[in-house]
Formats: sequence, structure tokens, C-alpha cells
Amino acid sequence: MNQIIVNEFGNPEKLILHEVPIPYAGEGQIVIKVEAAGVNFSDAMQRRNQYVFPVSLPYLPGFEVAGIVKEIGNGVQNISVGDRVVAMLPNGGGYAQYAVTDSYLASVLPPTVSSQESLALQVQGLTAYLMLKDGARLQAGQTVLIHAAAGGVGSLQVQIAKQMKAGKIIATASNDEKLTIVKSLGADVVINYSESEWVQKVLKTTNERGVDLIVDSVGGDILQKSLNYCLAPFGRLISFGNPTGDSTSIEAYSLINKNQILQGFGLASYFEKPDLMKEAYEYLFSQVTTGRLKVLIGQNFPLKDAYIAHRKMENRETIGKTILIP
Repeated sequence: MNQIIVNEFGNPEKLILHEVPIPYAGEGQIVIKVEAAGVNFSDAMQRRNQYVFPVSLPYLPGFEVAGIVKEIGNGVQNISVGDRVVAMLPNGGGYAQYAVTDSYLASVLPPTVSSQESLALQVQGLTAYLMLKDGARLQAGQTVLIHAAAGGVGSLQVQIAKQMKAGKIIATASNDEKLTIVKSLGADVVINYSESEWVQKVLKTTNERGVDLIVDSVGGDILQKSLNYCLAPFGRLISFGNPTGDSTSIEAYSLINKNQILQGFGLASYFEKPDLMKEAYEYLFSQVTTGRLKVLIGQNFPLKDAYIAHRKMENRETIGKTILIP
């Protein structure tokens, strides 16, 4: 089978296609014939050796796949050969024609949700929902600022925040095309954060008060200005990504004086909360099935062009979910 292997850290061209044996299912595992593999910013950070969980070379990229179960190992229950599933791969290996993972990390898909849709609902969808519901505990009437709102997480968070009856949803993106998409998803105010006066525009739309909740995956200067100028007293800022790797200096007394909360969010910890994960999957699948949640599949690439997908993602040339097709 074909599989992407990374033998050295560096630029997107380090994603090299190789011919390798098909994996087999061990105890409690399943083998999936991959129909679609998800591409995430964490993949690019891992490739650059900047990810929070370090890996040893060589390694197999790809944390999520969707496809057909071709083999099950001993002890597997509730999943059968022939089932269509979406699955997490914490140890990687998703950029391939076949992938193996523990069965408890897979969810059987309803017939109304496609393999590609399911990938937009997995890492990004679970992150979007669990961050707002469990992490931020978003309350009706609160004002929300969502950065990079045309991305996989942001495009879903705009819609989920609307369903949670947020008071006002302010969404940012890097160009007019993305802002138009975000507006169509339900954002009340859209702002181009590549322009120098984006902070002033956020404050103007909140009557200089600031917002109750900020969710940020951009990091660096955007996070710093969001925290220093855009967050209201008693507000909460959740950081869940820093694709540039830029460090941010936090002044503790600023948080203390305004009773603010700076919080991180990572999906991996939720593997230990299966009930919450199950609830999130059920919510996301049902919302897509009923048409209340629009999944934004921005672009597909052949597996061999994984390096192109990474390059475009890092250059912020992608919208919504990016998918590899083996």
C-alpha cells in the first residue's frame, strides 16, 4: 500500500510517499481501508518538530481517517468488518491507503454522514463543540470572538455558538472571500484580522467593553492583542493552537486586575472522557443529518500531494476542512 513517511523534520517536501505492507489488527484493534484522511495544523507542527507531543524519526503522519473496516482484532466489540467508521489515530499513520487503530477510538458513521463530512466533524468538530460547551461553558447572551473563523474549527464554532444562543458572534478571517463565507454561516460581525485596526473594530462593535469569550488558534500577536485589548472583565480566552510557533508574553497582573481567565484546550485529554466524546459525536452527527450544521469541505488532494496540502494550509490558502484521498 502507499503511505506517507517523514524521515526528517522540515518543509512540506519532507512528506514522502512510500510502498509499505498493509498493517494488521492486534488485540482490540481494527484495520480501516481509508477513503479520506484529515489534514490538521497539528500535522504541520509535528512535521516541523514543533508539536506539543514530540515524535521520533521516522514517523507516520495523520491523526484521523474515515473508511471501511477490513479487519478486526480479538476483543473488538460493537464494530464489524464492513462498517464505515471515522477514527482517531493518536500514534499517526493516517496518510495511507490502510490504517490501524484501537477500536475504542472509532465511531460507526450513520448513513446520512459521508466519510469526508465525518472528518470535518472529528478533530475540528469535536474541538469546536467541546471547547464551547465543556471548556468555555458558553452561556446564552455572551459575546464571542472567534479567530480564523473560516477554518475547520472556526467555521463550525460560528454555527455552534449561534445554536447555543451567544449574544453576538464576532468572527475574524484573513481576506474578504473568507469573511463572506463566515458571514453566511451566521456571524453577526466579520473583521479582517490582517488589517491593522482590527482591535479597534472589535471594541467598537462591543461599545468598548470587549468580549466575554475569545477562542484563538492563531497565536502570536493576535493572541497578545486579543488578551490585552479585546477581552472584557471577567472574560475568558481559550488558546488551542499556535501554528507560527511564536511565543507570547503574558502579564499576570492584567488577568488579576480584570478577573480574566486564560485557558488552553487540547482534544487529546478528552480521550479519557468517553461519555463526553460520545455526546459530542451524537450532537455533531445529528446536526449535520438535520441540516442545522453546515460542514465546510474546502479542498481535497491526492495522497501523493500531501506536501501541497501542507504548503497551502501553512500559507492560509485553505478554507474549512482539508482532506487527502488515497
